[in-house]
Amino acid sequence: MAYKKIDKEFCLTDNSVNSYGYRLLTQGLALERFAPSIGFFMHDRDKGVAVKWGDFRTEEDKLYAKPSVNESKFPDLAEQIEEGFYQAASVGFIVALATSDKAEDKLPGQTGPTVTKWFPRECSIVDIPGNYNALAMLYDERNNVLMDLSANDSNQNLNENKMNLKDLSAGTLSLLNLKADFSAEDLQTAISGLAAKAGTVDALTKELSDLKAAQTSDKIEAVISKGLADRKLTKATAEALKVDYKENPDGLKKLIDALPAQAMVTEKFEGDVPEKYKGKTYKDLFMSGELEG
Repeated sequence: MAYKKIDKEFCLTDNSVNSYGYRLLTQGLALERFAPSIGFFMHDRDKGVAVKWGDFRTEEDKLYAKPSVNESKFPDLAEQIEEGFYQAASVGFIVALATSDKAEDKLPGQTGPTVTKWFPRECSIVDIPGNYNALAMLYDERNNVLMDLSANDSNQNLNENKMNLKDLSAGTLSLLNLKADFSAEDLQTAISGLAAKAGTVDALTKELSDLKAAQTSDKIEAVISKGLADRKLTKATAEALKVDYKENPDGLKKLIDALPAQAMVTEKFEGDVPEKYKGKTYKDLFMSGELEG
């Protein structure tokens, strides 16, 4: 492989707010994890590795490095860099290990989080730094998108108080029908589908609950009606039992079955029954005083 080392320093990163409203703290860069320290051309991985970075050094909040250009794939790039056509580098595929949304960690004009611990998987040669989606994206260590700050302003910082996508268990992945390498969009789609199913289940659950309640009420009415017909209940007792056993028709039936039927006074008469005794129990007549004389 033919490559050429360029004796020209590039600033790879500093603590300033980038064009997407967030910033990367140089002191939080895990440089040892930027390995291999490669870069693409304009963040285009499909075209292959364009540079390998070396001679890293920091000065205040800036990280500098020098590129070695892969001339086998990019025969003109070294010359263009040396002549000043490409003077910028841009870290891409940023793995955010820790972030902060605290006000004291933000600079004026900063709308996104402060990435306090991180490393890039590549650093490209670019014409204008900070204007590519690869920089806008923040990923976790499993390459899941933590946030896409180029999409809209509604993306929220996934800090220590919020769920991290990498913390989803195998059971949760199975429940949501997600693969291990799912994206944030896949997760949103899965959750939306699950919510729709949950709405259907809730509706069915309510229908079943209403049907069960209606069936229970019908059973209670049937048991009470039979108890009245069998002269085991008075109307007042029947109404009280309806309340006490409103969700227990089997218990109500068992109770009423054990009650004796009330004897009718008219059963003791032979022939015509006096009108005042018709349809009345002994208790009815005793309480009304009609048994006297």
